[in-house]
Amino acid sequence: QRVRPCTVAGSLAIIGDRWSFLILREGWIGVRRFEEMRENLGIAPNILTDRLNRLVEAEVFRRVPYGNGDRQEYRFTEKGLALYKPMIVMMAWGDKWLANGKPPMRLRHKACGQDFTPIVVCSECKQPIHARDTDYILRYDLPE
Repeated sequence: QRVRPCTVAGSLAIIGDRWSFLILREGWIGVRRFEEMRENLGIAPNILTDRLNRLVEAEVFRRVPYGNGDRQEYRFTEKGLALYKPMIVMMAWGDKWLANGKPPMRLRHKACGQDFTPIVVCSECKQPIHARDTDYILRYDLPE
């Protein structure tokens, strides 16, 4: 039996639970310290510690000393920053399908000052992408 290789499964292994997504959201809002994350999320300290350790191990966050040096805050790595686009697309999905017309946050583009809804576009032609517009072409050979 062939198992379809999939980077989605690998991604979910790193960020696929509710708490991890919410911790990432806090990071994009600008929250970097453990206590502030714990308070904002209402998360148990042991769960927050576990998720932050996983995200550090996966190189999504890095620990950075602050203050007198014995405290740490969490900063995105390049790998972590790359999660921003899929995160705001998930947010747009939730805003459309779960918020009953009242999204809890707005996204405002600093460059133009306008509120926006993220869309996915083709990297080549810049046209919006939809499921029916896409073919999936496997790039592997599995031994028989």
